[in-house]
Amino acid sequence: MNEKERLLTVLKGDRVDRHPVICLGGMMSACVTEISDLVGGNRHSDTRAMVSAARKINELIGFENFGVPYCLTAEVEVLGASVNLGDNFIEPRITRYNDEPIEAIMENYRVDVTTGRMGIVLEAIRELRNSRVPVIGNVSGHISTATSVVDPLDIFKMLRWEPDRAVRFFAFINEYLVRYALEMVGAGADVIAISDPTATGEILGPSNFRQFAVPFYQEIINALHKEGIPVIIHICGNARNLVESLNEVKADAVSFDSMVNMKFAREGLKTGLMGNVNTQLLHTGEKAKIVSITRNAIHSKVDIVAPACGLSMATPISNLKAMTDYVKEGSYH
Repeated sequence: MNEKERLLTVLKGDRVDRHPVICLGGMMSACVTEISDLVGGNRHSDTRAMVSAARKINELIGFENFGVPYCLTAEVEVLGASVNLGDNFIEPRITRYNDEPIEAIMENYRVDVTTGRMGIVLEAIRELRNSRVPVIGNVSGHISTATSVVDPLDIFKMLRWEPDRAVRFFAFINEYLVRYALEMVGAGADVIAISDPTATGEILGPSNFRQFAVPFYQEIINALHKEGIPVIIHICGNARNLVESLNEVKADAVSFDSMVNMKFAREGLKTGLMGNVNTQLLHTGEKAKIVSITRNAIHSKVDIVAPACGLSMATPISNLKAMTDYVKEGSYH
């Protein structure tokens, strides 16, 4: 099996020769400093640099996919938030929220997902499409997008006191996230990953997650499934209390943070399971320990091996290769 065949087969729920080992992109970017130092140009705003970084991650680290972009900020600039694109040591970050009322944002901002940095991501996907390595397009979840455009405290107050208002804003955002994801598919993405780091069990809780997250995930996943495209969803933090709701969204695989016990997740989850090698360990740990934790993840019956969450930019390539090399050896069978 080649890398694309292996991942797509796993996401269908079928058997493969060994586990795929991937890093999605988006908030789970493997474009660490050692990689970005090798890339000419800005990997967040230049198509050539983005493509080069994706290929180097595959070739030098051994992750079995191309995943773009390398942040979760491309979707928020179009709604008036300010973004610092960082450098080879610091990831992109929001520097200023849009302080207009959400009704004004919904009225005054019309989102063209084919322009700006979203357009650059689409160009990169077109260049990366191929028959051997799966291309993963990364989209921010609606809650994380909303809380990057507007002050998060305002959104969380809305959930409690003005839930209908929050739902209208989420629907406005999710509509263009669906369009963006479908444009990625048209450009050549084989898989779409949705990462929603703000939608944690600790922040939302099961009831709010079911009310404000699940219906919007279902909308985007249903749209992608109609196109025959599998979807991976990543939820940060302690998502133990969200497993039942995550079954309802019908993603093809769910990715969890390292604080979620994968044996517990495997028992409750009806979909594919991805993860969840501790990113702090990947940053600073000994290679023997990285191999041990990777083996534990496999023995916990994950379907796809991957870092548990976002990687530090300072993570050494050699540590990441300790994980990818071990999986590719297949000696754990």
